[in-house]
Amino acid sequence: MPSRMTTDVNPPQLMHARRLIIASNRGPVEYQVSKDKKLKPRRGAGGMVTALIDASNSMNVTWVAMTMTEGDRVAVKEAELHGGLLQSPLRGQDMQLRYVTISKAAYRKHYEKISNELLWFLQHYLYDPAQDQEAHLQWQDAWTNGYCVANQAIADAVNAEISREETMPVVMLHDYQLYLVSSMIRKQHPSIIVQQFIHIPWPDVRCWHFLPSNIAQAIYSGLVGNDIIGFQTERDARNFLEGARTLLDGAVVDFEEGAVWWQGHCTRARAYPISISVTEERRVVNSAAGKRAAEKIKPLLREHTIMRVDRLEPTKNIIRGFQAYDYVLEKRPDLHGKVAFLAFLVPSRQTLPAYRRYSGDVFALIEEINNKYGTEEWTPITVFADNDRTRALAAMQYYDVLLVNPIVDGMNLVAKEGPVVNQSNGVLVLSRTAGAFQQLGKGSIPTSPTDVLETAQSLYKALTLSPEERRVKAQIARQAVERSDLNMWLTRQIADINDLLDLASPLPRSVKSNSEPTDDGMVVANVG
Repeated sequence: MPSRMTTDVNPPQLMHARRLIIASNRGPVEYQVSKDKKLKPRRGAGGMVTALIDASNSMNVTWVAMTMTEGDRVAVKEAELHGGLLQSPLRGQDMQLRYVTISKAAYRKHYEKISNELLWFLQHYLYDPAQDQEAHLQWQDAWTNGYCVANQAIADAVNAEISREETMPVVMLHDYQLYLVSSMIRKQHPSIIVQQFIHIPWPDVRCWHFLPSNIAQAIYSGLVGNDIIGFQTERDARNFLEGARTLLDGAVVDFEEGAVWWQGHCTRARAYPISISVTEERRVVNSAAGKRAAEKIKPLLREHTIMRVDRLEPTKNIIRGFQAYDYVLEKRPDLHGKVAFLAFLVPSRQTLPAYRRYSGDVFALIEEINNKYGTEEWTPITVFADNDRTRALAAMQYYDVLLVNPIVDGMNLVAKEGPVVNQSNGVLVLSRTAGAFQQLGKGSIPTSPTDVLETAQSLYKALTLSPEERRVKAQIARQAVERSDLNMWLTRQIADINDLLDLASPLPRSVKSNSEPTDDGMVVANVG
């Protein structure tokens, strides 16, 4: 049985600041309009929401985000009657929400075109540099009339929230949709402490050179408005510093200190590998819903059971994973009928043509493999194509092999969820290019994400390890996650912010916009 050791404790607290402003593209609550025209709130998914919502138990928290649904937009109109703020409907959480609306056309350009077609693919090393001039003209339009508009709207909302009270807040920004926000905030509130965490990989500077120069430079000059930028790995942080030295004219970069000075401001680059809430994942598995889901999964298990849990999108490398399984079945007919592959695939960004095409290719390959090897008694691949996190977590109790083979990932939390809920000494097959490999490499069987033959060999090795080898690898992976859980991820960030707050503590707590830059660009507060 897995150890129940965990480092989950009370959430860390900020010193010298009783207010926290969080900003992200997607908020912690999604509103839907019911058939009877009433607003129905639903808690947002994801570990980030879990980690940061807990902070509201110890301080005043406002979460700023874009409207995503029609229900969100209705909620914003109602909130305008109360100063633009919504009280969080989440039970037991004292948090305020400030949602921002821009035109649907601008939001599509921001979210679909720049964030997901350009930045997502670029930062996952999937950008195609052979695109024609027409594509670049579209990028420029979407950048100016979408991404910049959305970032300014978020910055304006954060600035309004900063000015709403006299007490000093800390601002925490999240992810690749908000690269310009920190510098926009700093123009109005130059002494505020701003930190941003980037959940996806940060590639080598040569990747950024594929972008139009004005966009690449705007991203870097936008991000150095932060006091701290958090990345998933040390490699990501170093790549950022290399890019700053190249793209920011006059920047001074200290790799040993992990810092860049530009126009009188210091930005620190730090690695904070994100994790999961161990106790929360296990609570879900052991809940009534988790147990019901597990009972429905058990009849699908075989002597050997392989699983994967992924969003249906190209970076997850789902096709090569199934091709590797096909190769194993072709070379080892003795496994026919003895192995099952359960795939939990969550539809993602289906408004984008590239994602729709990829989904179609995935399901075509599944059908091909099932027709090639399947019998009346045995289906080689069983797929669940929906978003049922409880079922996926409950199922992972039983895997013998968990395949996590992304082309590249910032972290990949499935690689961490599996080991802490698995009850079968299951073995993790993990891409060396996943951020999680840094922590879980010794507890996994590594593979190259683009080499189908190597992935097949890794799958077969995982299926045939001795019981003792399985136990040892499973224990290493599980304990690595338990030692560095979601609370630890947040604790390390808060500790670094507190160091900055300590340095700033002699200053007045007021954040009135009466600071002025000196001739050399340094910021000095006007007091009195």
